[in-house]
Amino acid sequence: MTPSTYAGKFSAANGWFQYDISSSASLELTFNDGNGVWDSNLNANYVRSSPGTYAFVNQNTQTPTSAPSVQGYVNGPGYAVTSASEGAGVLAINLQVNSVSTATSYGTDLSALVVTVAKTESDSVRVKIVDKNSKRWEVPKSIFTAGTLGADSSASAAAADPLYTFNYTQNPFTFKVVRKSDGYTLFDSSGISLVVKDQYLQVSTVLGSDLSVYGIGESTRDNFKMASGDKQTLWARDQGSATANVNTYGSHPFFLGINSAGQAHGVLLLNSNGMDVTMDSGHLVYQTIGGVLDFNIVVGPTPANVVSQYTKLIGRPKLMPYWSYGFHQCRWGYGSVDALRTVVSKYASNKLPLDVIWSDIDYMKSYHDFTLDPTNFPQTKMAAFMDEIHANGQKFVPIIDPGIPDDTNDYAYTKGLSMDIFIKDTSGKPYLGQVWPGPTVFPDFFHPKAKSYWGEQIQLMHNNFSFDGLWIDMNELANFCPGTTCVRQSGVTCPNTGSISAITTCCLSCSGDGNKYDNPPFKINNVNSHDAIYNKGISTSALQYGSIRQYDAHNLYGITESIVTNAVQEELANKRSFVLSRSTFPGSGVHVAHWTGDNAATWNDLRWSIPTILKFGLFGIPMVGADICGFSGASNMELCARWTALGSFHPFSRNHNNLDSPAQETYVWPEVVSVGQKFIGMRYRLLPYIYTLGYHAHSEGLPIARPLLMEFPTDAATYSINNQFMLGNALLVTPVVNQGATSVTGYYPAGVWYNIFDYSKITSTGGSVTTTVTLYDMPVHIRGGTILAMHQSALTSTAARLTPFDILVALPASGTASGDMYLDDGETVSNPSATIVKFAASTGTFSSTVSQNDYAGARTSLVNKVIVLGVASSPSSVSLGTISKYDSATQRLEISLSSVKQAIASDFTITWK
Repeated sequence: MTPSTYAGKFSAANGWFQYDISSSASLELTFNDGNGVWDSNLNANYVRSSPGTYAFVNQNTQTPTSAPSVQGYVNGPGYAVTSASEGAGVLAINLQVNSVSTATSYGTDLSALVVTVAKTESDSVRVKIVDKNSKRWEVPKSIFTAGTLGADSSASAAAADPLYTFNYTQNPFTFKVVRKSDGYTLFDSSGISLVVKDQYLQVSTVLGSDLSVYGIGESTRDNFKMASGDKQTLWARDQGSATANVNTYGSHPFFLGINSAGQAHGVLLLNSNGMDVTMDSGHLVYQTIGGVLDFNIVVGPTPANVVSQYTKLIGRPKLMPYWSYGFHQCRWGYGSVDALRTVVSKYASNKLPLDVIWSDIDYMKSYHDFTLDPTNFPQTKMAAFMDEIHANGQKFVPIIDPGIPDDTNDYAYTKGLSMDIFIKDTSGKPYLGQVWPGPTVFPDFFHPKAKSYWGEQIQLMHNNFSFDGLWIDMNELANFCPGTTCVRQSGVTCPNTGSISAITTCCLSCSGDGNKYDNPPFKINNVNSHDAIYNKGISTSALQYGSIRQYDAHNLYGITESIVTNAVQEELANKRSFVLSRSTFPGSGVHVAHWTGDNAATWNDLRWSIPTILKFGLFGIPMVGADICGFSGASNMELCARWTALGSFHPFSRNHNNLDSPAQETYVWPEVVSVGQKFIGMRYRLLPYIYTLGYHAHSEGLPIARPLLMEFPTDAATYSINNQFMLGNALLVTPVVNQGATSVTGYYPAGVWYNIFDYSKITSTGGSVTTTVTLYDMPVHIRGGTILAMHQSALTSTAARLTPFDILVALPASGTASGDMYLDDGETVSNPSATIVKFAASTGTFSSTVSQNDYAGARTSLVNKVIVLGVASSPSSVSLGTISKYDSATQRLEISLSSVKQAIASDFTITWK
């Protein structure tokens, strides 16, 4: 191979090489991903000889007219602008394909497109590319019940002072969005061909050489930051998160980018079809198999701005009930009411906090939703158990799955048939699949009667036992029997019985018809093997209400179920609901929490949980956690101790375990009991702070668990941190993630950091610090310059709320400290009466100011003491209360207010000298 002898675009100066062969020779090229396409405009006689391999014959006489900028992507003819017009804040650009490609890889190019550029928001711009001649699938506005993407845009006008510029080229059409403040390019579609076909759409953006990229998922990764060569496949799948680098339960086509100056932006491709997103040779390349190209670009410029702007589009996260921030215990295998009661009792007897006990599918009769096993979970015992835990201030959350057994003795099935509520196969019959109860059908949550149907079933279940939240699982959709249509087999018992492997083995007769939906021409990299998209799900030819294809709406099943379940639960209880969903999509955080799915009891899984949790904060789902101690496999004392410490600082904190795995509750090992008492106990003391973070997530979109770069965007050392995180703006968590560790090294941005347990101080100029640790240690530091409120120790959040507050002040080396606290009753659904308290401190002074005082319960809550860290010398007097302690070693001043009965809902100031 020699440097190119061609001039112009394909010259050696532009990096091109050529290989000359004789007229009788052939050249075979192999592409790594199995989907590569050589230059489609050479008019070459080529034959596909095997997956990902193409044979080209007599190439020596061909003169290339165009070529892909990056090998492995379609090099289309491109589009030219034919006209453009602008009005009411929207630029409309008409495009015509330059030529009809002779190669029809993945289908024929659409001949005419319309690009609409909505410039109606100052901090975001929407660029949508659609077919001019026919309507294509788009994500419905109804998905975004609380975001501007769901709003009626007909009355919009141009933003008065947009923070960006939009430019485009005529032929080939490309577009660029630039942030005005620093001239940084946020999106640049030049470089790789824009290709729009019926079942293959391709577009890319050039990435700045200094840009770090985060997001795109859902998948388990060991790094928070994307790396060159990373391919993220977005196709919701019943795939355990213990397998790294494959697509799992949700689809989130959003990324946050931050440049070397600490300036950030974000990009959402609003598309629910299956897609691959690849970071490749300085580009981020999107390849999707349907829908439209609907880009929403937010300008930042801080990472916090980006997430706030993004959640304004998709909807702010839900304000969660107070109790949901407590500790949760679950496992598949609590086989009776007595087993649940024993777990609750053992937490109490070991003085371990517990707010919520959960049930997996064990409680159901034959795994039928909305039922109780009459032998092990009789209704009277379940109802009595609900009364017991509620009297303790504790809650109960059961699981429900979408699959409804096709059993005429099952009310949920017969009622669904009468309402015509189930997803249909191509023959118009309810699509038959198989999940835990055996042959099942699936509710269609796009159906206008879905809420009525689902609500009735949940109400009937609640009449039998008064649960407090719901766990919706298997909602990718998951299905054990793939096929266009499935039927029961004559003479075959279905469901299978016995082992889990037997139950999950398909016992239906399924067939495929080769339809274009189940067999699209472009195979996304499903589970890194280009697996058929209907495997482990239902046929993508299946139909939902309004002729919506699963091909288009598969990734939306989880969010549509979430919307309905959340609404039903809140109407049922007239209280703030808590719903945990496995499958998610942009906007899911408005309705539900999420957990990272079926991880394993390994040190890798412990480490991997951190990047995943941080990603979901960017995705607008801040209430997220991983199964503490691991779901599958046998955990052990050391792993469970380390994970219990880490999991105590997950936004959603739950220990969960598999059916066949040994017990791993916090009380199983004496050492883990001690760890739990220390770290879960500290979580309960920190509940006022964590709940306040939940309020800021709801009001501003800010994550609860945050990457360090969000708080320190100009510190480039924070851009590649995978194993630490901030809990809000005040707490730095440095988990111990390696087996046998006796020390842990973490990065401490410049400033003063105080250990929240012993108040020891680290003064950093920005660098790594190694700390010696025992099994019972994990560094957690409060940042100098912050203030937070704390409860006293308690075993439930209900009990903790009755205790007086301690206020912890972390003074920086110089300057001031600040913080706030949000208080309400923890359960009112809409516009709760709230009290907001603002804290401020400087050398010698602390003040607490009530900026809003509507929550009556706050008026009887007292302040126990104010703890000030960073007081250089012992004061002789204070203006309010008494000095109860001064420790010169830690420079800690404690001011007791117990004698003055200071209410948290009243302004007060303390000075000391």
